[in-house]
Amino acid sequence: MISVLKHNLASVPDYDENIPVSSYSDGSVESYIFDKKWKFSGAIQVGVGGLTDISFSRIDMKYRKYIQSTLAYIMDEYKQKNKTHPTIGQLQHWKNGLKYIVQSLGECNWNLLSDDRIFKQFKKSFSELAIKRSLSQTLINNVVTTFGLLNSLNLCHRIVTIKSLNIQSIKPTKQYIAIPTNIYQQILNDAISTVESLHPHRHEISALMNRIQTIYDEEKNRKDRSSSLGQINDRTRNRIRKIGHNIPDFKLTRDGTNISNILTPCAIVLLAFSGVRVGELNSFTKDSYEEREGEHGDNICFLKGETTKTVNGIPKKEVWQTHRISKDALELAYDCTAYLRTTYIDDVNKQYTEQKINLDEYKKTLRVLESVFLPVTLGGSKKTNYSSTAARSKNLKSYLEQLNIKATKEDVDSFNTLNPSWHGELKEGQFLPKISAHDFRRTFAVFFKRYGFGTTSTIKFQYKHRNINMSEYYGKNAQLQYFEDVLLDSDLIQLLHEEGVNIAVDMFDEIYNDSETLSGLGGERIAKDKFEKLR
Repeated sequence: MISVLKHNLASVPDYDENIPVSSYSDGSVESYIFDKKWKFSGAIQVGVGGLTDISFSRIDMKYRKYIQSTLAYIMDEYKQKNKTHPTIGQLQHWKNGLKYIVQSLGECNWNLLSDDRIFKQFKKSFSELAIKRSLSQTLINNVVTTFGLLNSLNLCHRIVTIKSLNIQSIKPTKQYIAIPTNIYQQILNDAISTVESLHPHRHEISALMNRIQTIYDEEKNRKDRSSSLGQINDRTRNRIRKIGHNIPDFKLTRDGTNISNILTPCAIVLLAFSGVRVGELNSFTKDSYEEREGEHGDNICFLKGETTKTVNGIPKKEVWQTHRISKDALELAYDCTAYLRTTYIDDVNKQYTEQKINLDEYKKTLRVLESVFLPVTLGGSKKTNYSSTAARSKNLKSYLEQLNIKATKEDVDSFNTLNPSWHGELKEGQFLPKISAHDFRRTFAVFFKRYGFGTTSTIKFQYKHRNINMSEYYGKNAQLQYFEDVLLDSDLIQLLHEEGVNIAVDMFDEIYNDSETLSGLGGERIAKDKFEKLR
């Protein structure tokens, strides 16, 4: 055992290298304590495409085993106390905290932090490290909460708060942006246009892409020609040029950019007309769209998926109000990637047959491949990671740059009003300073409040927030913008207005048709009141 500073302090156990930290559902060991990567595909439930690994490869070797031992000890204590497994997010959080604490302490002994003189030196070292590495406020918070764990487990006697640590990130925490109306309109117009124009051709797109892959495979396997990659690609391109089609604005290429330019608009449509998070977006399948007859005979459109924003991070079924265009977006994204899905499923079946992956990994991967969004390139070794990049910031930014939407003076004024923490960062004649899926989420909320058909309680239901203050945060500054005279396409306003009314009808309908989302008299009363206000 590691020696203790004081006899009344606990110490981290000396674990044998054969101690397992995770097991598959059949009981076989998945990871051992000193593996470079802990895998939890059999022990922890995650959202579709969610990571189930904790990597230690970037931790200094002289600290790695001590951090792994400590994390294993924390994990065991947590499971005993809470009767459940910590989430991947919690384990990652604690690992980060332990890493930065031990790097600043310079010793593999948490007991030393109980000594005032040593702790003073630790604070100085950590402050320097935070500045040198530009640590985010989240990582600094990781350190503070990890101190709380060490203290609660009696590994040190040191209560630490953000205030007592007296360290703030040099990276300011900024709110997700709300996109100015004019820019938002152009983005939606293009995304909707793409979905509507390509939806009828979705099966043909997949067939053409499958044909291109077949051509590549044929050229790759030819014995009478050069086997160099460059020559193979040249021969493939020459044959592709001879393929004719009548699909509007669709270029035949094998690198996946053409499919990416379809999936990203599909993702934008779904984000803009539901306000879902990326993880929730990835849970959507071709069958996620449904319509249900409402109280007054009108059809209510909604999306079914999973959210992991739950108490224990366990995926839970949820529904989101949406518009009919979402059905076309789902079908286009799913059907145009059928050729990819077939190839990926064949690969996964082969891996399972050859016992390269366990049953837990196999089932998890097949569920990912049911998603409408898939990786667009077939090259490379993917194993069990088939997460799509369609809604990632890099793809969204690239797509918006292709649209060449540049800010006007009115856009700049609107941006500054809606986004005080980003004031001055959007310049006239330039692109948005950032874009992410969560920015569409906040913009969705702002639109609801701005045009008078959404309130904080509505946003709370739509976004599945446990804390209503978060909904206020997303709708912040929308009231100011409500008074600005910024023109918007009247059809789009009418569409959003109709869906704003429908969301209340949906809540009303769900409650009186055995809703799985809301329960209890309080939930019924809130939703009914909301319905009465908006009808």
